[in-house]
Amino acid sequence: MTAPHPPAPGHWHCYRWTGDRRTYDDESARRPPHLVVHTIPPQQWKQIAAASPAFTASDVPPLEVPHWLLRPARTIKATFQEPDKASAWYRDQITELTPAFMTDHDRDPARQAECQAAAEDRLSWGGDVVGGWYLRGTGFASVHVVACSTNRIRPTIPCPMS
Repeated sequence: MTAPHPPAPGHWHCYRWTGDRRTYDDESARRPPHLVVHTIPPQQWKQIAAASPAFTASDVPPLEVPHWLLRPARTIKATFQEPDKASAWYRDQITELTPAFMTDHDRDPARQAECQAAAEDRLSWGGDVVGGWYLRGTGFASVHVVACSTNRIRPTIPCPMS
């Protein structure tokens, strides 16, 4: 007997950050004040996020993907209810960023097609999608599509738009 599949998320929030890689490498603003390894109630998530103004105010990607949902709604670049539309947004971000990618490997159309296919698959079953690329110079770009209401990894994190 197989376990039932979790319910599909109600929607996906999309995030994009581009900045200096030293900023990205500084983990202090990328983690909430407490390392949480178990499921906690939604209200407690809000208290954890509020206890760290640096984390809450930062637009640098958090260390754990679902922790984007602890950030203010202003950090959301787009929201989609359909996985194919979220996937198209992700693809469009990669297309826009490609000329700035540091390596030929990341700019390779076949590699990008593989990444896009993997993203489409992951979104089709309710997962999150994460992409990060070093850019020419000292830059880094991060593109995330995060399942919300509910997230499979952290199902009790409340939606930032509620």
